Amino acid sequence: MGCKARLKVLASGELFYGECIELSVHGLSVRTAFVPRFGEKIEIVLMVAGMGALPAAPLYLVAEVRRCNEVVQGHLYDIGFAIIERKAG
Repeated sequence: MGCKARLKVLASGELFYGECIELSVHGLSVRTAFVPRFGEKIEIVLMVAGMGALPAAPLYLVAEVRRCNEVVQGHLYDIGFAIIERKAG
C-alpha cells in the first residue's frame, strides 16, 4: 500500500505519523515510531494515492489496536488495527 498515515490517540489527542503498509475491509497495518497499548482507540487519516491525474480524498477511520510488533529495535513498530468506524471526510 505505502500511503502516509496520521494517527491521533483518542484518549490523549497525541499525534503520530507513519506509513500504512496493508489495508483490508476489516483492518490495517501501520509502521510508525509510536508504541500503543492493546485495545487503544486511534483515529487514522490515510492519504491514499489517486487514480491517474485524479487526486483521492483522504480516508478517515477509527481503529482499535490488536497487535504491535517491533520492526527496528526501539525505533519502528508494525501496528495491526481492527477498523471499528469509517468516518466521512
